[in-house]
Amino acid sequence: MRFKMRWPNSLRNRVLAVLAASMVLSAVLVALASTVLWEPFTRWVLRDQIEDNGQQIAEHLSFDAQGRPIGIDETKIEPWMFRSLKDELMLRVADRDGNVAYSSDGPRVSIAPDGKRFEPRRQSFVFTRDGVAMHGATVPFDHEGRRWYVQFAVTDRMVLQMRESIGLDVFRQGVIALGATFVLIFLITIHVALRQALKPVRAASGAARRIAPRTLAERLPTTDQPRELRPLVEAFNAALDRLQGGFKTQQEFLSNAAHELKTPLALIRAQVEQAEAGAWRDQILDDVDRVARQVQQLLLLAEASEQRNYRVEAMDPTPALREVFDFMERVAARHDVTLGLHLSPSLRHWRADRGALFTLLKNLLENAIQHSPRESVVTLSAGPDGFSVMDQGRGVEEKDLPRIFERFWRGADRREQGAGLGLAICTEIAAAHGWRLSAHRRTPGPGLEVRCEMAPTTDDATAHDATTDYATTAPSADAILSTCSTPIDTTSDPTPSEARRPSRSFSV
Repeated sequence: MRFKMRWPNSLRNRVLAVLAASMVLSAVLVALASTVLWEPFTRWVLRDQIEDNGQQIAEHLSFDAQGRPIGIDETKIEPWMFRSLKDELMLRVADRDGNVAYSSDGPRVSIAPDGKRFEPRRQSFVFTRDGVAMHGATVPFDHEGRRWYVQFAVTDRMVLQMRESIGLDVFRQGVIALGATFVLIFLITIHVALRQALKPVRAASGAARRIAPRTLAERLPTTDQPRELRPLVEAFNAALDRLQGGFKTQQEFLSNAAHELKTPLALIRAQVEQAEAGAWRDQILDDVDRVARQVQQLLLLAEASEQRNYRVEAMDPTPALREVFDFMERVAARHDVTLGLHLSPSLRHWRADRGALFTLLKNLLENAIQHSPRESVVTLSAGPDGFSVMDQGRGVEEKDLPRIFERFWRGADRREQGAGLGLAICTEIAAAHGWRLSAHRRTPGPGLEVRCEMAPTTDDATAHDATTDYATTAPSADAILSTCSTPIDTTSDPTPSEARRPSRSFSV
């Protein structure tokens, strides 16, 4: 079975994993190298240290009037070391011929490797004294024109004792502590550096998530992107250019096709109306009217998808609610359905396009009326932060609720009228205002409830971004409807005015 490495999904974690693996591998290699080279390295350090000690002693010797060494400068070097450790330390000062002028332990015999004579040169060597191994060094120096040689030696047992008691353990502990501190600081630094380096990438990801069909004109920033990621961002922006062009072409085609079909349909209807009355004539007129309605809905859908067709402003929703209620009351009467209107006492201004709001309410009420049985009630309720339309029809299966706002979707028990575009138009209008439409089965009792949740607003609020999703901030529809318990008198119709009629291109 072939092993396959699983990389983390995060780019930052991948870099950290590679760096951590590199550090672990480096530590292993250093440990192996230290194991192999430890003994040669310690021997070299020991020889160098003994020679260095001999050099320092040569700089702090005392001389008599004739220039001969007679001892050490006790203000610079502690004399107790040679007296107390005379069996472990040895100091000689000899001339070129090996004659000892000063000895720390009495015997005036120069030091040399076992079986060899004194050599007047700088060197390190090993010898034995009374069966004890010692490490020694000869260091030359000049004083008043004469060449002298300092010979310093230390027993091997003292070196081992010093190494085991304080040297080796302290060194190992220091290396481990230093290595752990270095790794910790390194990983923290790399983590912070990678987080800062990937900040433009996260900003670009956030900008990409905010791009929607209504904001295809936005592009990802390329100025602050790393050089390696800039081609990817530019390619994404180029794809957005193509997508925006295709979307615009699609919308223009939909609008142009709907416009082009309206005139032929009007001519066909005029010719059919001039024919003699008969069953076939009425059937053709019904078919023409149905097609004309579908064409009108396609045109309205294209208009609702264009953000530039909206003029959002603060408005009192009460006149618009009354107007659409009066308009649809006649439609409800033809279907033997009763309309109810409930307005909350705390109803306040909404930010909306008047014509688009009229179309949204009309389509929701029309859909509810068409799917309501005779002698039932369709209720329009409005609160400060949204509204709902409830009917007493058969409702929609739970699994089909998310699909009722799709274009051209028709349920299994749908009637022949309609093309399945009414609720899709409502979705486009709600999205343009930053609202959210949702459908729910009524409990208890049969029927469907369509809720529109909007963001709280005030009279002096500025126009919001139509692409903002208020699904997470808007209050629940249950809270809205809890304030919509006060019915109004629907028999008193306020005076119509041009301001109450749809002022935009959204036709009824």
